[in-house]
Amino acid sequence: MNNSRTKQYKLLALDLDGTLLNSDEEISDRNLRSLHQASANGVKVVITTGRSTPSAVRFIECVDIPDPHITYNGAIIRNTHRVFRSITLDEESVREIVLLLKKAGYTPVLYSADDMRYLEHIEKHRDGFYSLSKGIENRIVEVSDFMEQRRGEIIRISVFCDEGDIARLNSTLEGLGNRSIRTTETFFPDLNFWIYEILDNRCSKSNALEYLCTEFGIERKDVIAVGDNRNDLDMIEWAGLGVAMRNSLPDVMTRADYITVKDNDEDGVSEVIHRFILS
Repeated sequence: MNNSRTKQYKLLALDLDGTLLNSDEEISDRNLRSLHQASANGVKVVITTGRSTPSAVRFIECVDIPDPHITYNGAIIRNTHRVFRSITLDEESVREIVLLLKKAGYTPVLYSADDMRYLEHIEKHRDGFYSLSKGIENRIVEVSDFMEQRRGEIIRISVFCDEGDIARLNSTLEGLGNRSIRTTETFFPDLNFWIYEILDNRCSKSNALEYLCTEFGIERKDVIAVGDNRNDLDMIEWAGLGVAMRNSLPDVMTRADYITVKDNDEDGVSEVIHRFILS
């Protein structure tokens, strides 16, 4: 990292919640100006979020940069004109995961490839789930039986839970044997819950960035990845320069190359751009 100030980075990967977005779920004017300055300097600006595509689209449109974006923690890569990649869980895995989670007393939410959300019922953190889903309530379908009433391939399965549930959820999924899945978790401090996510094992932010780097002829060392949460860890460790926001979870900060001086309410993303791209 000694020469990072003078290095010419070619791709900037940015998480949304807790990173580019402030506590009011807005992109500040200063961050927005800095993003456009980076883009004008030839740097690809890639939004890289765990949000679903419908949940992220208003922020992507606000940024208004034509580079691809990554949603669903790496399952979908697309821009306005093209879907670069879409990865779903195989049907048998979906059935087994749902049965195991329900048997353990958890209430999963299934996200389909047509951007719908299916749930049989949700009690714990129900208000938080609907708060996080505001603006796309028309994409939530409550059903009495997942296997009979949902449609479309499933991108991911999520459980809204407390931190103490994570170890138990990991143990629950040991019953899948050799199923090719990957799990990750994200903390939402304002809502005080975690989202535990189950995806195909090819789905991660770093894997999606590697795909785009191959597509555009960019080397890993020329990538900056900025995030704040556990679902950002893989891309922060993978990138040439991994950046943790000042407001990051402690375990994220300990594994980053650089920690911002400013948090997400103080334009920390702009700090990164001016320090490592525009300087």
